[in-house]
Amino acid sequence: KPNPRVDPRTRAAEVSAVAMAEQFFPISELSTYQARWMIRARITMMGQLRSFSSKRDGGEQRVFEVHVLDESGVEISASFFGGMADKYFPMLQQGKCYTFSRGAVRIANRQYSRCPHRYQIVFDRDALIEEAADVEKIETVKFSFSDLHAVQSKAAPCTVDLVGVVTNFKSLFAFTSKEGKELVKREITIADDTATSMVVAIWGERAKQEDKVFEGQPVVCLKGVGIREWNGGKSGSLMEAGVMKLRPSNMPEAQRLEKWWAQHGKSTNFTSLGLSISQEGILDLRTLQAKELPCTVELCGVVVGFKPPFSFTSQAGKELVKREITLADDTAMSMMVTLWGDRAQQPDAIFDNHTLVSIKGVIVKEWNGGRSGSLTENGNLTFQPSTPEAQRIRDWWTQGGSSQSLTALSQDAGAGGGGAGVARSPAKASTVAEMRKAADQVSSQPEVYSIVSRLSFVQTRKQGETQPLYYMACQESKPGTSFPCNKRVGEDGFCAACNRAGRAVPRLNLRCKFSDFGDSAWLTTFNEAAQRVLDASAEETQALEAGAGGREALEASIRRRYFQEPLQVTVRARLESYNGELRSSTTCVDARPVNRGTHGRIMLKSISEMLAREPVAAF
Repeated sequence: KPNPRVDPRTRAAEVSAVAMAEQFFPISELSTYQARWMIRARITMMGQLRSFSSKRDGGEQRVFEVHVLDESGVEISASFFGGMADKYFPMLQQGKCYTFSRGAVRIANRQYSRCPHRYQIVFDRDALIEEAADVEKIETVKFSFSDLHAVQSKAAPCTVDLVGVVTNFKSLFAFTSKEGKELVKREITIADDTATSMVVAIWGERAKQEDKVFEGQPVVCLKGVGIREWNGGKSGSLMEAGVMKLRPSNMPEAQRLEKWWAQHGKSTNFTSLGLSISQEGILDLRTLQAKELPCTVELCGVVVGFKPPFSFTSQAGKELVKREITLADDTAMSMMVTLWGDRAQQPDAIFDNHTLVSIKGVIVKEWNGGRSGSLTENGNLTFQPSTPEAQRIRDWWTQGGSSQSLTALSQDAGAGGGGAGVARSPAKASTVAEMRKAADQVSSQPEVYSIVSRLSFVQTRKQGETQPLYYMACQESKPGTSFPCNKRVGEDGFCAACNRAGRAVPRLNLRCKFSDFGDSAWLTTFNEAAQRVLDASAEETQALEAGAGGREALEASIRRRYFQEPLQVTVRARLESYNGELRSSTTCVDARPVNRGTHGRIMLKSISEMLAREPVAAF
């Protein structure tokens, strides 16, 4: 019975809206049994127009996909083919409402369908789509969230919607694709209350947002994240037609995660989907010695040595901080592991007193003829773990392991370090003269020496010609890895190794003369060590040469570094073939300011030993 107090015009409008709604078929009821239907829905996601070769006639076909949502709150995927794709792609817009009819309903192919609906719609002929008035009851986006723990067991590739806390993010990264397209991306790490995390790449304008947008661990909702296998783990990429909502309001899932993060999430150790899920568990160092590299492992051991944090600028211009620690376990072996960022900047006291640690997500690779590890950004570092493996190693250390001789898997670069000393340093402490003599007699196995010296000269000219001090190096990733190519590129930016022109950065390549009290040696000094020798990055060196002062300003800056400070220089000597002849090659692989306290104690010990051998004559 009509309410007499309701305006008749309002009542008429309501009746009209109900009647109109009843003429549209709800998406929730769509199936292959309905031949004629019309739906009214909002486009919540719209893909790009793509071309493909038809299996039927071999000709080129066009296709694009949309996701549509109606008042029933159910979403379905619709694909437009051929002439319908050409006709409607310019007309349709994401976020608007339309009526859709004259399409075929088919069972969804789960391998390609991105919607949870059992069916999908195909518009390939005679489709009729018309713009409709906006319907407020229809949501602008519909999320069907999967938690990250569930993503771990999904078969890849697949497409999911995610909600999580942004625990970390990387700087904006611009590069050129293989097709020559200029792209911009940013990687964010999200985590949820299943104690799982994953890296997701975002692109274009979303990636270009200011860093402060991602700061403060905000909750983010992502619709249309493509999941794929990567380096034995899983990573995500938000599709161009996807949706990203930062700090969403009035969303129960987001509110739940905000509460979890404030109460427990900040202190959670996350399992990263970006790491291969190893069935081996914690690996002892003796087993690791025989394992094929590179590999990602979980380790547990005693910190027998550590170095102070070291700040530097990466090839991409990013400010980084690292710290190297040395772990030992009950196989009487040790290995160096590099920590990064906040983990590296923790107080020295945390690493002192032979603390016990468990580290998950350590990438191990060959380095300087040995093996070394690096804790990945998404890895876990736990102090004083209480696992059975940790208790076994703790018992070994207290019951004699602390006095046991350790075999080192890592070739320590010998850069001055504080804290407890590394149990065994393969770099042989030498004078320049001793290093030169030993290097001339090196065998097939490379040898590493540590000398204390000062920079006395950098070769800037050869036979009157100006010598280049840096070269442009390709920064495209090597196939199957995240490591840059680093091969020299031509003047046009083309990299012969990658067979394309991509992003390039300068890398230093110097010929440096190092001198101590008794002798001097010329050493080839590559980028990382050269930057420490000059106390300037390759980019700063390039900018100085390109500036108003030109080459003269650059050489003047280099001369100011001569004899400025004592350096702990690590030298690698090995045999190399040159014009069919084997000859010794010596390279500076690291150079850092001398730790004066440590070096002073070494000198005092040397003096004491010398006096003990040669008694002072009586006067």
